[in-house]
Amino acid sequence: MAELDLYDILKLEDYNLSVGSGDVSVEIINGGGEFASILSDIPAEKNFITIAVKKYMNAIGRGGHFIFKVTKNIPSGAGLGGGSSNAASALKIITKELNRDFDDDFLKAASDTGSDVPFFIDGGFAFVEGRGESVTPMDFDDKSFILLVNNGIHINTGFAYESLNKSVTDVIMNCSDRKKRMSEIITLKAEWKNIFKNNFEETIFRSYPEIGLIKKKMYQNGAFFALMSGSGSTVFGLFKDEHSAENAHKILENEGNKVYMTNFRSRKN
Repeated sequence: MAELDLYDILKLEDYNLSVGSGDVSVEIINGGGEFASILSDIPAEKNFITIAVKKYMNAIGRGGHFIFKVTKNIPSGAGLGGGSSNAASALKIITKELNRDFDDDFLKAASDTGSDVPFFIDGGFAFVEGRGESVTPMDFDDKSFILLVNNGIHINTGFAYESLNKSVTDVIMNCSDRKKRMSEIITLKAEWKNIFKNNFEETIFRSYPEIGLIKKKMYQNGAFFALMSGSGSTVFGLFKDEHSAENAHKILENEGNKVYMTNFRSRKN
């Protein structure tokens, strides 16, 4: 997994703690952003921020009311981890406010909230196994220019996994074999196209052929590597230089696509 320089803005506006354990409530204020409508469509109780905070506070035996303001810049159902990264950020904010360490309660709350949440605690580049709770940082950095195309198609994660039709054993063995080679593979950027694949693509492209077409257009317009992100629907393309990325950006945008340009983010210290 790799962290991008594309983010929502999350702020803890106010909070009140209960004495001892008690009810935990979370209020989400819509702070705008390109995808602000998502916050209105998702009830606060189902927002990953709320789920994460409740799990953590219940684990440490405290109650309280928390008010978060969110500026939403990452689309939902896009395979970009918007909800998961917000949950990780909310957990870090609460933990620091309470002057607590990133202990087992913190880590369990992250893992129990969602499979991608543990990765976003530190971000950067990492090899992720199991259900997402096992995160191994990779000693790697990359300065490629990245184009993201997301045309608003929302992919239901449950549908994606059900359609994948793979057993847990198959996935774990596959990860284990690849992890041994990852340190070498990650430096062979010219070979990424032939090495890496996204198992979700076959079923998602069959249901949404327009997403598969975007991947083809990434390569046609100069990307050295392109793939669908997670369970979709975003397709990303990596470009060696800014000029190539900007040229592809104009072409794809002129064809009616919603295109974003970004970069990778290194692991936080």
